[in-house]
Amino acid sequence: MEPFEPHLSLLTALAVGLLVGLEREQVQDTQGGSKFAGIRTYPIIALLGALATLLEPASMWLPLVVLGGVIALVAINYASDVRAGRDHGITSEASVLAIYLLGALAASRGVLEPMSTRLILTVALAVALTFLLSSKQWLHGIAAKVSREDFYSTVKFLIVAVIVLPLLPREEMGPLDAINPFSVGLMVVMIAGLSFAGYVAMRLLGTHRGALVQAAVGGLASSTAVTIAFANRTKHNPELAPMAAGGIAIASSIMIIRVAVLVALVKISLLPSLAIPLAGAFAGAVLGGLLVYRRGVSQTPTKMEIKNPFELGSAVRFGIVFAVILLATKAAKEYLGNQGLYLAALIAGGTDVDAISLSTAKQASGTPAVVAILIAVAANTIVKSSLALAIGGRALGKRAFLIGGLILVGGAAGLVPLVLS
Repeated sequence: MEPFEPHLSLLTALAVGLLVGLEREQVQDTQGGSKFAGIRTYPIIALLGALATLLEPASMWLPLVVLGGVIALVAINYASDVRAGRDHGITSEASVLAIYLLGALAASRGVLEPMSTRLILTVALAVALTFLLSSKQWLHGIAAKVSREDFYSTVKFLIVAVIVLPLLPREEMGPLDAINPFSVGLMVVMIAGLSFAGYVAMRLLGTHRGALVQAAVGGLASSTAVTIAFANRTKHNPELAPMAAGGIAIASSIMIIRVAVLVALVKISLLPSLAIPLAGAFAGAVLGGLLVYRRGVSQTPTKMEIKNPFELGSAVRFGIVFAVILLATKAAKEYLGNQGLYLAALIAGGTDVDAISLSTAKQASGTPAVVAILIAVAANTIVKSSLALAIGGRALGKRAFLIGGLILVGGAAGLVPLVLS
């Protein structure tokens, strides 16, 4: 037993009881909730849990007997409230049982060691419990915004992230040993997670906060998708071209940041060489956005339809594309050298800059990897500008090409010192 372990355990139990009890006391005062437990009862119950656990060597049944007594008190109080016609849930009753178990956890030995880890976990769980108890209105508001489609998409994402991914083989296989199934699955989860985070942020912010905010959030998922969405609206409303061009610039700048983050996650050593060219491209996107954005006749952007970006089919397709690009990149590097890597980046970057950036970071290093990633960014930028012109018309197209041109110039300017060194 560590020095003063019983004292620290009892103090921790008392502290977590006071924390939760204070929150319940405030709820009772403001909302007239059940008076069963408050700022005194919760710490007492937590101490009961801790004392019963400390005394377990004297009687192994003592913690269970005390827990049974607490359950009986909770049941009697709940039955009394029901008979009196007081309508409430069982949140307070459940929290009483939880605080007893937290007190027991604080004093338990041999469950979690060392003592510091056990006490930190006890406090962390108490803070989480307090948050859940105190955030009723906020959590209910979020639940009201979540549709069944959102819920199913979330479950599907979790299935891929926590069930399928850990089961994938972790060794290289296939032609040229270029494909690691776990790495492919990890990239699928990473991209889907970024897209899903952007979608959740958009849902919480609402669709009426402005198309430029939507462009920033949408850029987390796909700047190409944002470009197509804005171009479709500009096709029917040409006066929206300045706003749409500003949105495309924002989404493109977010795309550049996203590439930097993904590369850092896969190969952090590549980021210092890539940082200056990407910073130049980012500066070009920002400058282009400032130049093309003008407040037109309509200052209120039209509402954009928001759909959950995570679909199992989309995730599988990205995984297949990423695996194919991994194989193509490895083959190009193996048989054609750096020129083959650049050709693969040029072709793949036009459709999916994330996949080629990730595969390049995994398969290559140094200046060739930096150049290949920048080629992919450039190809993606040209494709987006062309889509803006083809779908949105000349008014949007010329602005998109101005933004794209500045991105290319900024990236090239940042690349010059690296090439000359």
